[in-house]
Amino acid sequence: MKYIQLALAALSVIAYVRTQEPGTCRCALFVSSRNAEIMVYELPPVNINDCESHNQCQNRCIKEIGEDTNDLDLWSMMGNDTVGQAFCTELYSHFFYFIHNSYIHGYYEMCGGPWEYTGQDSQQPLCCDLGQQEHCIA
Repeated sequence: MKYIQLALAALSVIAYVRTQEPGTCRCALFVSSRNAEIMVYELPPVNINDCESHNQCQNRCIKEIGEDTNDLDLWSMMGNDTVGQAFCTELYSHFFYFIHNSYIHGYYEMCGGPWEYTGQDSQQPLCCDLGQQEHCIA
């Protein structure tokens, strides 16, 4: 019986310490395929207060995604390329050679949990042909 009490006390201390740790928040962009969600871009992690701060994580990711991609405008410039070209290059490096009429979606992930939708979608569909961004034809 004392071992059970000792184990419960130890678990309580661990749980308390875990809730006091700062949370981790990841932001990323995904494209949907028939069989999977494919990550096309991951932003640097952002700091949040703790692992219960869903709104804080979501709002910071919305802000970061909007700033990095000009509100997911795929034809906007991002460095030397367009946002869409950066995505096509990344997809090509992972053997996704063709993407047609696919929207990019924003997601956030907290403390190792599931990815959750930010409510953000690209302004245009993405089309990639052998790693090169193309204008989509409906």
